[in-house]
Amino acid sequence: MIIYKLILFKCLIVFSLTAFSQDLLNRIDHFGENPGNLRLNTYIPENINENSPLVVVLHGCTQSANSCAEQTGWVKLAEQHNFCLLFPEQIMLNNVENCFNWFRKADQGKDKGEPASIMSMINYMKQNYSIDSSRVFITGLSAGGAMSVIMMAIFPNVFNKGAVLSGGPYKSATSVFNAYYTMLGLRLRSPEKWGNLVRKENPDYKGKYPEIIVFHGTRDLVNNYNNSIQLIKQWTNLHNTDCKVDNKILALNGNDKISKFSFRNSENKDVAIFYKFKKTGHTLPIDTGNCPNQGGKTGMFASDKDFHSTYEIADFFEILKVPYQIQGNVQVKKDSVEVFSVPKHSASTYNWNLPEGSYIVKGRDSNSVEINLGKKSGFVEVIETDSVGCKNVKVELFLEVK
Repeated sequence: MIIYKLILFKCLIVFSLTAFSQDLLNRIDHFGENPGNLRLNTYIPENINENSPLVVVLHGCTQSANSCAEQTGWVKLAEQHNFCLLFPEQIMLNNVENCFNWFRKADQGKDKGEPASIMSMINYMKQNYSIDSSRVFITGLSAGGAMSVIMMAIFPNVFNKGAVLSGGPYKSATSVFNAYYTMLGLRLRSPEKWGNLVRKENPDYKGKYPEIIVFHGTRDLVNNYNNSIQLIKQWTNLHNTDCKVDNKILALNGNDKISKFSFRNSENKDVAIFYKFKKTGHTLPIDTGNCPNQGGKTGMFASDKDFHSTYEIADFFEILKVPYQIQGNVQVKKDSVEVFSVPKHSASTYNWNLPEGSYIVKGRDSNSVEINLGKKSGFVEVIETDSVGCKNVKVELFLEVK
């Protein structure tokens, strides 16, 4: 009787989230083969460009596609920056809690179950819209994050990059029984063993695996924080690098509850980024507000942390349109002084980040700066903050120092 009441309660939660969430998305009933018995929902901006990026967004347990769209704020960004959205949706007939079945062997392979249905949806989008096949991305929360990892693991040639919130590594569980053991954070393997689980699915694949960005709270009582540590081990191994942190920011933007860790390959490129949220549970971090870099809606699995993870993911995917270009020489001499500028807007301030060893001589916080360049090549970056405190999209220019 207790189990029955618990299941009924969870069903009511799913129903209420579905019934009262705003209908932001368009349902597509017939999209092709659907062995996983999933629903397809889309959002296509009116004035979409040709060769549009496509972002696949996978909801968490007890969520619907529409509640996920509301809470994440992806629709606002799609409108602002012109890209297409695909929201696969679980049904209660498959899973009573509306979770994607990341823990079942039948849903971990290429040609069967839920992954095959999601791939069928992606192919439908490519056939019916002008999608840039080199800019297909995937992201998900919780069970949706775990299914995102499955999709990147078995279809590495399909996805450019991916984002995982409160998820875990590929094949960390292969049944509903050992899934609970995994969610407690007790599944430990070496980076090589984690990586080999993915390579076994792609024995003839010689290309690169998608780069990944990961978010997790240290007080997650639903899916233990350790699972993201194991995911980083797996994904750095797939990129043939170690899981030692190459760059860290312990208090991101002055917030000591958010840390950022970067993992780089032999070419000094970030292939995995991990955001650690201290004293945070099982949640989607958002920053509600009207600025371009704010959005989303609080809910059962979404909380305002003054950090809009969806915006950070879109920036990592490189699908945010920049408002202007930095003006200045791109080939410069070491230890020289150069001027770089962007358009001036009244009452705006400008935060410049420079290559290692460089420093600002004149114009700090202004739209035009004189920079004494060091000896290392790298990016000059600027973020504009307007008169009401809204930050613009980061603009960058790569400098080759000779």
